[in-house]
Amino acid sequence: MRQPYTETVTNQHSGSAQTQPAQTLPVSLLAGLALLSAAAPFGADTYLASFVEIAREFSTTESMVQLTLTTFMIGMAAGQLVIGALSDSLGRKKLLLIATLVFLGSSILCAVAPNIGTLIAMRLFQGLAGGSTVVLARSVVPDLLTGKASARAFSTLMGISSIAPAIAPLVGGFLGPTFGWRSVFWFLAAINVAMVAIVILMVPETLPPERRSTGALRNLLPNIGRLLRRPVFVGYLLAFAGGFSVMFSYIAASPFIFQELLGLTPTQFSLVFASNAAMLTFVSVLNGKMINRLHPRKGILVALTVMLVTSIGLIINALVGITFFTTWLLLFITVPMMPLIFANATALGIEEVRDIGIGSGSGLMGFTQFLAAATVSPLVGLGSNLPLSMAISMLTCALIALTAVLTLTRAGLHKRSHRLT
Repeated sequence: MRQPYTETVTNQHSGSAQTQPAQTLPVSLLAGLALLSAAAPFGADTYLASFVEIAREFSTTESMVQLTLTTFMIGMAAGQLVIGALSDSLGRKKLLLIATLVFLGSSILCAVAPNIGTLIAMRLFQGLAGGSTVVLARSVVPDLLTGKASARAFSTLMGISSIAPAIAPLVGGFLGPTFGWRSVFWFLAAINVAMVAIVILMVPETLPPERRSTGALRNLLPNIGRLLRRPVFVGYLLAFAGGFSVMFSYIAASPFIFQELLGLTPTQFSLVFASNAAMLTFVSVLNGKMINRLHPRKGILVALTVMLVTSIGLIINALVGITFFTTWLLLFITVPMMPLIFANATALGIEEVRDIGIGSGSGLMGFTQFLAAATVSPLVGLGSNLPLSMAISMLTCALIALTAVLTLTRAGLHKRSHRLT
């Protein structure tokens, strides 16, 4: 049986030391975990502005350059699934150190890649390492906290890590044109050095040997089967993946909508992107303060309902003719709903499968998240009306996620409510 993270306090009356469950984690640890969790946006968003330059230098097609993003996403999905499960047997810190070192090495090899084939291959390794750091960082929180304390920590974690999607395009938009596309990967390598230092100096081993499982890789597929037989977990899994797919539909289509159709410059688009990320950070902080007043499941339902309504608004906007203000406003409302889903669905989903394995549960959630994103990305581009395709994709993903929460998670609401104190 898992023991919660504890802290020692002194009884004011007796003067004796007592141990009780901790309600928060040190800000320094959360900030370190947030940087480790930022592997995906830094790895995916920073070099997007350099696609044309990469294609020109290697005399290759745009589709081959886009394959570097696809392999990164595949690596992110696979790394989370496999390493998440493996960490339930081997612990978190050792694997975190290996993952950050691999990330560093592959970033350097990307920076010196002699051809597009090498770049594609190294991006796969970057994705594997990045997915590993994300799932391991996420696993540290439920290792140490439970219930609402865990949801609050995830909200803070996302509030800090959501700064990355805001600054990554801005950094890439400056480095690429100024110093060349290879400088973007040297920048990632510098981030990786900081990640290695964080793992060594700040992240403790949060899964002691007595709490580890055995045969994690051998039991990977059976454990996935056990996870998928938990309806409540599946409900939160689909909420997590569906909500992320709503946001990724926007990420995949927005550069073309805002720049090609609405005429924004790359700098103006970066500011629009950053405004959404800033609001996302604000909602993350707000969610952490609302945990005691609003049940995490209700927070998910509110967020998905807002996504559903704004997606319908985007469909109408696409049919009557898009305008900048309407498009920006609807997305400005939609995107910041993600923290309510991410933090709450992760905390509630993991609560359901602690007996199977925190790493396994977190890994499957991350795998599904990026698998869904990789599926949505090409689908958004189908059809001649890109704003309409984006809006339909967002509506479909939000509807699936909302239906899953309403139908699959109700059974666990009262049975496990005592664990959310």
